[in-house]
Amino acid sequence: MKRRVAVLACGWSTYFLKDFILGMQRAVKDKNIDIYVFNMYNYDEYSGFPNWTGASIFNLIHYEDFDGIVVLADLIGNVRVLERERLRILKSGKPAVCINKKMEGICCLRIDNYSGMYDAIQHIITMHNVRDIAFIAGKETSIDISERYRAYTQVLKDNNIEFDQNKIFSIQFTDYHCSYRFFSEYVKSGRKLPEAVACANDLIALGLLKVCVENKINVPEQLKIIGFDDITETQCTQPSITTVHNNAELLGAEVINRLEFGVNPSQLLKMRSTPVLRQSCGCAYMNTKQQSRFTLSILDDANKKEEFDTQIEVIGEIFAESADVFTLLTNVENFFTKSHNFEGSDFCIFMKSDWTSVLINSMENLPQNLNYGTQVQAICSVQDNKKYLREMINTRELIPAKMKTDESSTFLFLPVFHHSYVHGYFVTKNNLSMIDNRYGYIWSRTLGTSIEQFRKKNMYRQMSQQYLKLSTKDALSGALNRQGLEKLAKPYYAQNKKNGLTTVLFFVDINKMKHINDQFGHLHGDLAVKTVAAAAMETVPKNWLTIRYGGDEFLIVGNSKNYNGEDYCSMIKKRLESKTAVMHLPYNLSASVGTYSVPAHSELTLEQAVENVDNIMYEQKQAFHKEDDQNKEEAHE
Repeated sequence: MKRRVAVLACGWSTYFLKDFILGMQRAVKDKNIDIYVFNMYNYDEYSGFPNWTGASIFNLIHYEDFDGIVVLADLIGNVRVLERERLRILKSGKPAVCINKKMEGICCLRIDNYSGMYDAIQHIITMHNVRDIAFIAGKETSIDISERYRAYTQVLKDNNIEFDQNKIFSIQFTDYHCSYRFFSEYVKSGRKLPEAVACANDLIALGLLKVCVENKINVPEQLKIIGFDDITETQCTQPSITTVHNNAELLGAEVINRLEFGVNPSQLLKMRSTPVLRQSCGCAYMNTKQQSRFTLSILDDANKKEEFDTQIEVIGEIFAESADVFTLLTNVENFFTKSHNFEGSDFCIFMKSDWTSVLINSMENLPQNLNYGTQVQAICSVQDNKKYLREMINTRELIPAKMKTDESSTFLFLPVFHHSYVHGYFVTKNNLSMIDNRYGYIWSRTLGTSIEQFRKKNMYRQMSQQYLKLSTKDALSGALNRQGLEKLAKPYYAQNKKNGLTTVLFFVDINKMKHINDQFGHLHGDLAVKTVAAAAMETVPKNWLTIRYGGDEFLIVGNSKNYNGEDYCSMIKKRLESKTAVMHLPYNLSASVGTYSVPAHSELTLEQAVENVDNIMYEQKQAFHKEDDQNKEEAHE
C-alpha cells in the first residue's frame, strides 16, 4: 500500500517552497510515497483586516490517514494556526517534522541561516579588505532573518570591527520595491554609502543594485553587495550578485529520510547554508554563456506571466458573462478542458456539495464557513488533458481514484474562498507551476472573487425581479397592473412571436360594476374585483399573465405552448359562479369574457390585438345586457 506524506505550507516564499518540494520529490522517487502539499496564502483585506481563511485548507487533512507530516512552520507563521495543527498532529500519533521553527513535541529541521551569512561577510572582510559594512532587513520578525543579523554582528565582533547602529537599515518589508524606494531616497539625500551592504535576502539586494545602476554607482568597485537565497535573478544581473544558497532541496530530502527512519520529537537539526561568490563582491564568477542562459530563463518567465494574466482575465469573464448556474458550469468546464497550462494535465476543481444553492443565495454577505463538508463535487475534472465526468467524492478521499497511480506523485491543494467563506478546493498532480510567482494566490483568489461576483449578480437579479414584481402588481386584485402590460406582457408577446408561438388573449369585464358600487358601496366593489380576478387566475395556466387592465377589466395573455383550445371563457364564468355561490352576495356577480388568438406570423401589435379582444368581449357584454333587460321585463309583467 502506498504511503502518504502531508505537507502544510504557505506559498509566499516561492523559491524556498519550490526547492524544498523538489528535494522531497527526489527523495521519494521509487519509494512508493505520495506527497500531499496543502498550500495556503494569507493577505490583508482592503480594510486592512488580516485574512487567514486560506488556512482552512488544513481542515481537509485527517492526520491519521497519513504516514508522515511536514509543517513549514516559519512560512505559515500564524501562532494560532500552528498551535491548532500541532495539537491535531500530536493526537494522531503520526511522525512529524517542523521546518525552521520549533513546535513543542515535534522534531525540528532548520536551515542554518547563520553559517552562510557569516561566511559571506567574512569573505569580503578577509579577501576584499572591507570593514565598512551595513546590514538591511525588513521589519518582519522571523527566525531566518534574525539568524542572518546575528551572523552580521558576530562577524564584526570577531574581526574587531566596531558595531554602528546607524549602519543597520530597516525597511517595511524584505522585498524588492521597499528596498528600491529606501535606497533611492538614501542616495538622493547625499548620505555616504558604506563599502558593502549585507542584505537579508536577494530581493533587497536586487533593489539596491538597480539604484546603483541608475545612479552610476559602480558595483563592486564603489559598493559591494551580498544577498541571501540564491534566486535565479541574482545569476543573470550585471554584475551577478554574491549570495547564500539555503540548500532547501537538501532539507526537503532530509525530511523524507527522517520520516522513514524515525524522528526524535526533541531533536533539532540544522542544514548548513553556503556562500555563492559572484561579481558583486569582487569575485569574477559568472561567464557569458551562463548569463545568457539565465537571461533567457527570465524572458521565458516574463512570457509565462503574460500568458497567466490572460488566463486570469478569461476566468473573470466567464463568471461575469454566464447567465445562470448551468451555463456557468458548462463554460468553466469547457474553458479549462482546452486551456490548462498552469492548472496542469491532471487536476480537479472541487466545490462543496451545496455549492449551486450557495450561488443563488440572496444574502448580502455569506456567513463564515471554513469547513468543506462530507462530500465535494468536481465542477471540472481533467486527467491526461482529457475531460472527465463531474463526479462527487467523499471529502476525506481528497482526490478522485483516477488520479492515483503506482508511481510516486505530488498533489498540490489550494483553497477556493472569498473573505471568510470556503467554496471548495483545487488539486493538481505533479505540477508545481502554481507555486511560481504567486500564481497560486492570484488564481485561487480570482476564482473565489469571481464566484462571489456571480453570486452577487444573481442576488441583484433576484432583487430586480422582486422589485419588478412589486412594481407591476395590483395591490387590490393580486393581478398585474398596467405597468405589467409594458414591462412584462409586451416582452412576452414579442418572445412568443420569436419562438413561433400563437399568443392567446382573454378579456374579462365585470358586469354591472357601476350598479354594484352605487347600490352597495365601494367595499363591495373591491370585493367584486378581487373575486373576479381570483376566478380568472385560478382558471388559466399559472405562467400566463393576468393584468388588471382597467377598474373592472382584466387582460389575460398566454401562448399555445400549454394551450389546447380549452374554453377558458366558460371555465372562468363557472369558476366565478362556484365562488359566489357560497358568498351570499346581495347582488349577482358575473363577468363577460372574450378571446382572441394572434398567430406568430401576424403583424399585429399587442395594443391592436388587445383592441380586437376587447371588441369581442364587448359583444359578449352587449348580449348579457340584452338578456338581463329581457329578464327584467318578463319579471315586471
